[in-house]
Amino acid sequence: MRLLLLLSLLFFALQAQSYEEYLRAQEAAFSSFKEERDREFSEYLNKEWKAYQEAQGIKGYEEPKPKTLPQAKEHISQAPEKKVLIAPVRLEEKESTPLITIAPLTPVTGLKTLHTKFFGVELALHYDKVLKDAGHKEVSKEMITQAWKKLASSEYETTIKELREISQQLNLNDWAAYLLVTQLAEGIYKDKNQAKLFGWFALLKLGYDARIAYQPQRVLLLLRVEKELYNTAYHELEGKRYYAIDFYAKGKLGPLTTYDSSYKDAQRSIDFALERLPHFAQEKVTKRFVFRNNNQNHSIELSYNKHLLHFFQSYPQVAYSDYFSSAESLQLQSSLKTAFEPLLRTKSQSEALNLILGFVQHAFAYRVDREQFGREKVMFPSETIFYTYSDCEDRAILFAYMVRTLLGMEVLGLKYPEHMATAVHIDEKVKGEYVLYNKRAYIIADPTYRNAGVGLSMPRYIGAKSYEIISTKAQK
Repeated sequence: MRLLLLLSLLFFALQAQSYEEYLRAQEAAFSSFKEERDREFSEYLNKEWKAYQEAQGIKGYEEPKPKTLPQAKEHISQAPEKKVLIAPVRLEEKESTPLITIAPLTPVTGLKTLHTKFFGVELALHYDKVLKDAGHKEVSKEMITQAWKKLASSEYETTIKELREISQQLNLNDWAAYLLVTQLAEGIYKDKNQAKLFGWFALLKLGYDARIAYQPQRVLLLLRVEKELYNTAYHELEGKRYYAIDFYAKGKLGPLTTYDSSYKDAQRSIDFALERLPHFAQEKVTKRFVFRNNNQNHSIELSYNKHLLHFFQSYPQVAYSDYFSSAESLQLQSSLKTAFEPLLRTKSQSEALNLILGFVQHAFAYRVDREQFGREKVMFPSETIFYTYSDCEDRAILFAYMVRTLLGMEVLGLKYPEHMATAVHIDEKVKGEYVLYNKRAYIIADPTYRNAGVGLSMPRYIGAKSYEIISTKAQK
């Protein structure tokens, strides 16, 4: 009996000691957080998560785009009642940027270094070696919570500071900043789930409203986007859309489990707008084009920045207004000016528009995106120059960019249920079809309708009432 009593006392003593050790371990874990909001968020992540069903991604067109297009009779164009000579835009010359190397900022003893190239820019980023240990277990709420604790108690400050400083120096927009975080995460981790967890943590620390979610054996990163993001499944949380960006154009995603509250002070959504370009390294690529205008053949060369092209190619399909208002590379601007200024000299507005229309209509082969890429893809001007094939919205975007850049004229995008054209505000009085926008008249210009001059719509769109106007703004 005495022995049994001793054993019981010893058992309870050991239990008490284990419990005290547990409490001390928990206290140490929480005291290691660098910020109070991290401790609060860790407690929140320990609560019950919820299952959500996905919403289908937005489609770009209501109906399939035509695989073949009609062709107007040769050089159909109405002469203006009174000619107005164009005033070519004078582009500001900028110094060419050499290969940029971002030096290490504030190295801390014990941090590991990742050397990488980001669109031609050489970077050295530092991170805590303990980050390698975050999130090895089976995917679950508990695994994600433990990974958060590990990340939040690491020496992450230098890494976040460097990401902020590099983003500022390179003038990165939100999408480029996301790509930078992703490249760092994939450089640290071989495991995709761990990389997603680090990306989530870094984006929150940078102020972005990102969410983490999971399915069996898979971690998912969700980004809040305010404007349209096409062909990408999203989940609506607290009245906001969070897109599974890695599953762009990959079909259904299925149900997932996530939490329903934001990290404190992380309120920024991802904005894809490109009013000013990132400062990537310069590498010029030149391509020759041949087109015919007014019974004359013209041969021109256009250039683009290879690194900027690769950045454009990384884009999912975003709001059409972002393509129409995007800035472009100095190489493309300068080559357009060199190639077209002699051709446009002394021409009237309508003659200049018809020449640019003729170039876009004839210099590129037509092919719908489904045949070329297996999905919808909208191109920035540099991409249309790069690819052999393009379709209606790509040509509309390129034409609008050329008119703004070379002529300084106002252009709108016209999006029909299965087609896209443009309309231009013109000072000349030219017979043809117009649309009204903000009490101003804009004449139709269709860069896909071969041989058609300004004022002519494809036959099926003459008098059409079902279209969306996409406004553009002058490049900054």
